[in-house]
Amino acid sequence: MKYSAVLVFALVATLAACSGAPAQRPAAQAAKTVTIAISSDEGTLTPFTNESGYPGDNLVKLIFDTLLVQRGETVAPSLATAVETTDNKVFRLPLRTGVTWQDGRPFTAADVVFSVEFYRENLSGDSAIDVRPIRTVKADGDAVTMTLDAPDPEFPLRILSDMAVLPKHLWESVTKVNEAGTDKAIGTGPFRLTAYDKERGYTLTANPGYFGGKPKVDTVKVNVIPQETTQFAALRTGEVSLSVRNVPPQQRAALRSQPNIGIAEGTEFASTMLQFNTTRPPFDRAEVRRAIAKAVDVSDLVKTALLGQGTPGNPGFVHPESPVGGPALPPLFDVEAAKRELDALGAKPGPGGVRTLDGKPMSYELLVQSTSTDRLRSAELIRDMLKNVGVEIKVTSLDPDSLDTKVWPDYDVKKGRNYDLTMWGWSAPVMQTSSQIVSLFDSDPEDGNLNIGGFSDAGVDKAIDELKATTTPEKRAAAAAGLQRKIAEQLPFLTLYYRNGAYAYRKDAYAGWTWQNGLGVLHSGSFVG
Repeated sequence: MKYSAVLVFALVATLAACSGAPAQRPAAQAAKTVTIAISSDEGTLTPFTNESGYPGDNLVKLIFDTLLVQRGETVAPSLATAVETTDNKVFRLPLRTGVTWQDGRPFTAADVVFSVEFYRENLSGDSAIDVRPIRTVKADGDAVTMTLDAPDPEFPLRILSDMAVLPKHLWESVTKVNEAGTDKAIGTGPFRLTAYDKERGYTLTANPGYFGGKPKVDTVKVNVIPQETTQFAALRTGEVSLSVRNVPPQQRAALRSQPNIGIAEGTEFASTMLQFNTTRPPFDRAEVRRAIAKAVDVSDLVKTALLGQGTPGNPGFVHPESPVGGPALPPLFDVEAAKRELDALGAKPGPGGVRTLDGKPMSYELLVQSTSTDRLRSAELIRDMLKNVGVEIKVTSLDPDSLDTKVWPDYDVKKGRNYDLTMWGWSAPVMQTSSQIVSLFDSDPEDGNLNIGGFSDAGVDKAIDELKATTTPEKRAAAAAGLQRKIAEQLPFLTLYYRNGAYAYRKDAYAGWTWQNGLGVLHSGSFVG
């Protein structure tokens, strides 16, 4: 994206939906009530208390607005009506007037200034935004000006379209953000949180005075249904209007054939990878990681585990359709090369055909989330692939909370990790900008707050510094491509694939779902406009 002196953004949205059977009743473009099935509790739906990026952050953003909103690969007005910049360092944001918080208090520039400073002091929670690049923020009537430490051409998409704006009058007394209750879940967004039960879910009620127009749905009920099969069964009976679970490839044809069920499909940037604990031998050696990676056929994983409904992983991590872009790096798979490289490392065959490296059997545990069908199947396939080169893998299935405790305790990389290998993934927003991607690799735990493998490499850190120093979109793209090549060499993890997005819904309940690459259908654009 290139930003000139004054930017005015157009709202662009597209719907990608497929259904195998004709609807028995007309598709509903508005509804009194829509019921959404989620898999687990998402806390009190504030930017500091939701439990996940998806669907937790998506639900938070139905309550709290951002200054800009993502539409397509660019951004459009929201609480800010435009962006004014000449150098990608100083950004002036005229604000929308006449907006009120859901409790009736007026929204002002002071709320935006407060929000930036509050996030600066409270970098905790899945949806809490890292605003440290903002050196100063000042109010000027119905506008705010943000000055960055350094020019950042991705700033509007990376922060302005992601930072939920907080009401100063409610949050200025909060000292423990992780304990914020539902009384703090007050935004300017299209829906207000009106009921919450930790076991059952939420009720969101339309904000009739929403500046973007009255939502097309009066009430959104969000039900907690942990089991995948139960969610889809409820969808078939009409108890649920939308399941936020990505429909497994094995079930898509069957669901499409059901009367009144549609499937919204599109590109997602969510990733699945084989993550190495690079602080634990032998995965602290790039040559070992590369040799193991060459034994894994990522194309076969897409074909077998996803039934072709996905894209094989790029060794440089970035999805080929991501806004970040980057070079088309060649696949790594080469079994014979893997064997030769393991031989060169001195990994000699031992009992049962398992190689021995540095006096220890190459036998490792691979942790997998028990609720993910495609990851479990992929782990089994990887186990068989690595057996072919003399590496033994023991697959261990864990519930999501237990897995997180071993891989990312308290969501804080500074607290270490306790695993050999894990099947892992990042939700789509991580791949929206190069500035977000670097958090996976930076050796500084403050900047590398998603570096769950403890990866550290001086060359990669240098490439990150060069990327951060860029001032234009063109230079940022070139630096991001260079970083991807470094990652493909070092392989802190092996990117396996990116699943195609597919979300099933009841057309007779509500069919206004709008696809947004990187967000799916659960966002404000599906309800407003």
